[in-house]
Amino acid sequence: MKGIQKSNEGFTLLELLVVIAIIAILAALLLPALSGAKNRSAKTVDLNNLRQIMISVHIYAADNNDVLTRPNWDFGSSPDGIARMGWLYTPDLAATGTNIFHAETGALWNSVQNGKIFLCPIDRTDQALYSRHYEKVVQREQQISSYIMNGAVDGFRFGYKNPDVPPVKITQMQPGDCLLWESDEREPFDFNDGGSWPTEGLSTRHSQGAAQAAVDGSVIRGNWTDWQTDLAYTNKNRLWCYPNTADGGDPRYHHTP
Repeated sequence: MKGIQKSNEGFTLLELLVVIAIIAILAALLLPALSGAKNRSAKTVDLNNLRQIMISVHIYAADNNDVLTRPNWDFGSSPDGIARMGWLYTPDLAATGTNIFHAETGALWNSVQNGKIFLCPIDRTDQALYSRHYEKVVQREQQISSYIMNGAVDGFRFGYKNPDVPPVKITQMQPGDCLLWESDEREPFDFNDGGSWPTEGLSTRHSQGAAQAAVDGSVIRGNWTDWQTDLAYTNKNRLWCYPNTADGGDPRYHHTP
């Protein structure tokens, strides 16, 4: 009986290289589509997150004689060494670095009860980046939120230097005033606390703009160009919206950080 002959045929090196090249081409074609889908999904999550946060803001204000939460305008501490509760956290003054910040200690936690609501799904909070402020590569200190509250709530630097001055009432602000936004993740120093000047920027991780929430609870995906236009406006507008000054800025420093 004639034995069965084993085939010695297989892929040649050239054929194997052709297969690898085809796989690489297909991957290159698919990855942008997958990345785009992931980004679109993240944008939707951002809008939903800010809607839920704004519901919590309104619940807090309704239970607090219409007074808004503090914006955590405190660099993780306070000038007088007193830990005051803000919308996002109460600073742990005995800690340093990222240990200062815990979302469970914030004014909105009882309503939110979920730390993921404070985060964009594609925000790499622990990424080390070059900081113009620190002049070196660092991680940002506040890693518990992708969103920042407008320092206009208590007068920007005025509120930091005068920590006993309460935030304004929600009824003092205009419905379209921007209260929260998805801040610029490229500068770690901008995440040293939970409040910012509008000049500290808008996230660019989404190609068609970043999420922003207004006092009336509405949420938009605003673009960078419109943000810059509003930023340059010298009078009161949706970004410069501190009710107790004519131009909506700091009583002394106006629109200058």
